[in-house]
Amino acid sequence: MNPPAPKPEPQNYNRLRLAILLVLVAWTYLYNTLIKQFGPVEGFFQILDTISDDFVMGALVTIGVGVAIVFVYSFTKLYTQIIANIYSFRILENLLHSELREGRYADFLGKLIRFEDQPHPDTTCPTRVSSLLFAFAFIYVMSWIYLMLFSEALFFVSWSAGVDLPIHEENLLLLPTLALAIPFSARVMAFLRYPYAQSYADFMPGAVFVLLLVAALGTLFESEDQKFFLRDVFRNVEYAWIFLRNGLFLAFIPVFFESCFWIFELYREETRSGS
Repeated sequence: MNPPAPKPEPQNYNRLRLAILLVLVAWTYLYNTLIKQFGPVEGFFQILDTISDDFVMGALVTIGVGVAIVFVYSFTKLYTQIIANIYSFRILENLLHSELREGRYADFLGKLIRFEDQPHPDTTCPTRVSSLLFAFAFIYVMSWIYLMLFSEALFFVSWSAGVDLPIHEENLLLLPTLALAIPFSARVMAFLRYPYAQSYADFMPGAVFVLLLVAALGTLFESEDQKFFLRDVFRNVEYAWIFLRNGLFLAFIPVFFESCFWIFELYREETRSGS
């Protein structure tokens, strides 16, 4: 066992702080004189302005973008942990009633972040009607979100590979169907107790991040060449109505299969408890 690293002596704290400040001031001064082309005296007096205007504001923007990235990744990661775990909605029910309702918000968020590490309950189906309704609403809303996200992603991948996907009535059903099949297949793997369902689902946060990044860059740089599936669809009233109509049907398919699975699980659990 390695011995613990020695703590700095009390008199060294001021020396370390002073060294950090000197590095910051020296770098800022060189930046002002060499990059901003200030004179030696003006560069010194502009140090505070450079730190407040350039570094602090730049850091705030960077932190804001970083927080947005963390939020998107954490949310999509949580979703993949839910769909790849057959006990997910029963676990969520337990967390909502044992942690959230008791006001232990930090514990609740911590367990959500480490969702795949939560112990498996004895049953897969929620035990309360309210939890069932919440699960169905969650599945339906998330199916809609991923239907749109992966429709856009598949369209972008095809366009990037030089494959032209003309938008017409058939594609407005085929493309969303393929898009929904990506997350739904992970849930099917969970239904079948496939041991690598989580490994398969883990690619989705990265795919969503790349899609949002490309869309943001295309918008910021006002790219005229980049094509967007949803934008072109909703520019046409007829196409928009067809897409929404198909989406209303397709997004309910995961809800239907989840319902069938829970009916089967409830019957199996009832038979097992009766025996």
